[in-house]
Amino acid sequence: MFRFTSVALSLFTLFAITQAWEHLSESDFQSALNKDDGAVVVAFVDKSEPLEIEWSLATPEAQIPFITIDCAISPGICASHGVSSSTTVKLFKQGEARSTYNGPRRASALLAWANRVRRPIVSEVGVTELEDFKKADETVFVAYFKIGDESSKSAFADVAGRYYEEFTFGIVSDDAAIPLEKATRPLVKCYRPLDGDTNEFTSFSDDGALEKFVKEASRPVIGELLPHNHQRFLDRGWSMVYVFAATESERADIRKELNKVARSYYDSLTMVTVDHLEFPDLPAKLGLDPGALPAGAVHQLSKDRIYPYPRGRGWTSNELQSWGLDVWQGRIKPWTAPGVTTTYDDLGGRIKATQKVSMRNIPGVKIRVAGRDEL
Repeated sequence: MFRFTSVALSLFTLFAITQAWEHLSESDFQSALNKDDGAVVVAFVDKSEPLEIEWSLATPEAQIPFITIDCAISPGICASHGVSSSTTVKLFKQGEARSTYNGPRRASALLAWANRVRRPIVSEVGVTELEDFKKADETVFVAYFKIGDESSKSAFADVAGRYYEEFTFGIVSDDAAIPLEKATRPLVKCYRPLDGDTNEFTSFSDDGALEKFVKEASRPVIGELLPHNHQRFLDRGWSMVYVFAATESERADIRKELNKVARSYYDSLTMVTVDHLEFPDLPAKLGLDPGALPAGAVHQLSKDRIYPYPRGRGWTSNELQSWGLDVWQGRIKPWTAPGVTTTYDDLGGRIKATQKVSMRNIPGVKIRVAGRDEL
């Protein structure tokens, strides 16, 4: 089913992108930056059709102007803002670059980022604003503190300062919100509206635990692999499931199709979709043909073994789970690179992974998945 949907959406977006790149001249660009009324998102463009498709979908929904510069025509402007080769998206405010986009080529993610980085690093949230704030972003952290609890507030602000470009952070000090949330302060809740999940953190006595919580609680049921989060996912120490697809619409359909199995193994697997343009060398390291998409593989980090998903097999939860069971029971041999001889005892060091980090190892963490307790 997802193949038909992807083809239909692709045909639609091919027509939509004809008006996506409407590049500004140098004088119009400077005029746009110098407007007094605030922010503008700028794409410094080096040919990138996948971004163009998503840009065309994001622009009509944006709350601030989305404009583009052709670096082939205006190389001086691009160079002056640190753009030399690949397409780069920046948010400017009052003429100054405030943030560079590092998220996926996805319209909704672009819009979420543009809204996120215009908020305060930590927003003060009143009880009447709370419900809307929980849904303001794809991942929202809300702290419930007593007035005067400066220690907890400082710890929260410190972590927010490192992750505010990825996630939204807010503080509720209004006593009226506490009975509504059934909260015992100090408390931090992570809301992931797209997955319908909420995680809780209560231990502020353990240094570093809050940051660990932020990194783990923010992980979606199926993540999107990016250069800045790849090592974070590997550091969990659990097996990685990589799924490559050519377009965002295909990746979105696969995330929907595989949600059931990914949720079932959320704590013991790390499943991600991958834009092959972000990781052009990764398919070969996983024994995959980069020209044959969609494709996928499991990387068993504990033994550094790789199992490519069979070409032509369906991308459904039942198909993937059935194949995964064959892998787990040893009926499928791991992949080895051509010319390598092994007994599969030690395949050694293709993709670096370090320590295991589980939510169970973070003090004070309680997980609720889709309304039910998991820990």
